[in-house]
Amino acid sequence: MIRDYLGVYSGAWRYALACPLLFAVPVAVEFVQHVIEMRIGMYDSIAAAQAVEMHPARMGWGLIKTLSLVAALYWTARFLILPGGAARAGRLDPPAVRLFALVMLWSLVWTVALLWGGRWMSAAGLGDQAVTAGIAATLCLFVFDALLAPWKVGAALGNSELGFVRSIQLVGRQIWWAMAFILLALLPPMVLHYAFFFVAIGAHESAAWAILGVDSLLVGYLGAVMAAVNVAIARRAAARAGLELAPRSAATA
Repeated sequence: MIRDYLGVYSGAWRYALACPLLFAVPVAVEFVQHVIEMRIGMYDSIAAAQAVEMHPARMGWGLIKTLSLVAALYWTARFLILPGGAARAGRLDPPAVRLFALVMLWSLVWTVALLWGGRWMSAAGLGDQAVTAGIAATLCLFVFDALLAPWKVGAALGNSELGFVRSIQLVGRQIWWAMAFILLALLPPMVLHYAFFFVAIGAHESAAWAILGVDSLLVGYLGAVMAAVNVAIARRAAARAGLELAPRSAATA
């Protein structure tokens, strides 16, 4: 696991250095989110942050942020696996785009459910169950994130043979390893991300902007790390089954 763990961080750094414009997309999206948060007063105090946490502008932009992070998976997976690296990372290959559109849709559906599900349940008179449902949905998504790594990575490469069900079958026997690997790899940057959030609250405006600028870069790197985690899980699962992640046509193009 240590070799895979280190490979995730080094792979994310190599992608960031080789594909700076692609890497900058989620960075820019995160910075815009911080601009929105500053304008609605989210960093004035803890109480203010709690009051505007569900502000429509912030929530709506959260969908754009999701798309940018999912797009980072497309670019990073192609960079790390396909010959040609940076030259092919951002290429919109029609088979890969069609397959990855389903990955985008999957991510958007879950994002909408997690962001607005509690409100919908409260409006339907099920507010008491909203917290429990939110926790259950988060845990369910975490398990699926591990199980569907080969599907998501295969889609980015244009591999139609690594479908939804096949992906679950490949990772199923390694699910505990995969979930532990996700936690270990994502926990350090996530902790730092939330630390930046709390440090920015109540800080002088210029200091807050500096902190949020660094945090935007961190989120860009976090997106690359998340993608590299999926690649590592997919590679391990495919190797154990004697499969290739990339279709032959993509591997030789």
